[in-house]
Order: sequence, then C-alpha cells, then structure tokens
Amino acid sequence: MKLDQQLLDRITLNDRDALCEVAHLLREADRAWNRIERGKQTELSAMHHDDGSLAYCLRWAQQAADELIAATQGAGSQTSR
Repeated sequence: MKLDQQLLDRITLNDRDALCEVAHLLREADRAWNRIERGKQTELSAMHHDDGSLAYCLRWAQQAADELIAATQGAGSQTSR
C-alpha cells in the first residue's frame, strides 16, 4: 500500500504511535474473542452477521492497521510537526 505523499508528509510520530496502539488493541480483542469456546463463537456469530462476524472484522481491521503502519514507516522521523 502506498500512501499519498501529501498525507505521508503530515503523519507525525504520534500518529504512527497511535496506529501501533490500535494494532495492539485489535490483537488483544482477538485474543479475548478466542478465549470463548469455538461452539459459542459460532452461535454468537450466527446471531450477528450483517456484514461479517466479529472474528472476520477483527482480522480485516488488524490487516488494515498493519498495512497502514508499514505504509507510514519512517514518517514523522524528520522535524517534529
């Protein structure tokens, strides 16, 4: 994923730290979800499946956060903004 250079120029270290925190919290949410027994996960997912299960959404959100972190590698390392 390549970010628009104008956006990349505006990303600060604080912004990047926030993305890392989001990724960390999503992984924690995924670990919490996986503490629920598989059969119950299936039942819970069946009760709420408008656009995807919670596990599915967590995986996609984790992937998005990881891609954004990678795309902002080195951002904010110049002068503080």
